[in-house]
Amino acid sequence: MRNSISDVEAAYILLELRNHYQKQLPKEIPRDHEVALQASEAHQFHSKKRKAEKVQYMQPLTRKPVEEDDSEENLIKLLEWNKIMPDFGEICIGVSEGFSEPIRKQLRESDIKDDQSRLMLCKLQVKTRMLPLLNDSENRRISHGTEGLDVSVYGPDGVVQEMKFKMWSVDTPVLTSGWKEFVAKSDLKKHCDFLTISMFRHIETRKICFAIHSTRFDSITKPLSKRIMKAVFV
Repeated sequence: MRNSISDVEAAYILLELRNHYQKQLPKEIPRDHEVALQASEAHQFHSKKRKAEKVQYMQPLTRKPVEEDDSEENLIKLLEWNKIMPDFGEICIGVSEGFSEPIRKQLRESDIKDDQSRLMLCKLQVKTRMLPLLNDSENRRISHGTEGLDVSVYGPDGVVQEMKFKMWSVDTPVLTSGWKEFVAKSDLKKHCDFLTISMFRHIETRKICFAIHSTRFDSITKPLSKRIMKAVFV
């Protein structure tokens, strides 16, 4: 009996061992296939992200409702205030020649914001109460797209500020180019301050001017409701 194995048998045993060893190793994903798989997963991720962003963009924006003052107590106060005509002669002593019918308004946040720097006036009331005081040349100078009309604005405690009276957005009348300074000098606040505004012509220079009287209601800290606005200002 032979105790040694032949070369053929040895080669066969080595082949079997190698096959057995390779079966134990984890299978590796081919490099090209791995890259393609990663690219596919990335594409699916970005595609889902774009769809989610599109859905979010198409959804209507939900704005937080603005809190308004609709109290009966403040309505009564404002109706009483509306009956009282301020003495504009005390604001612009010795310089006025007749006053227009006044415009009244509550100061809103947009009226005192630094990036706005203008006081917006009711266009219908300006048209019926103030524009008749202007001559043809002055009316042309306030039209939309022009630099506006130079005016002097008289306020409480002797405040006088040079401004521009003009039209924004075709027919929206505003006082600007100096309004922010007037707000600071007069210490005006949003919501609680209510203005009575009248136009007049300077008795000496014949220049168009404005007189602004301010009344503060500390109990009012929000924009007025449409119901109160209609009752007080229309």
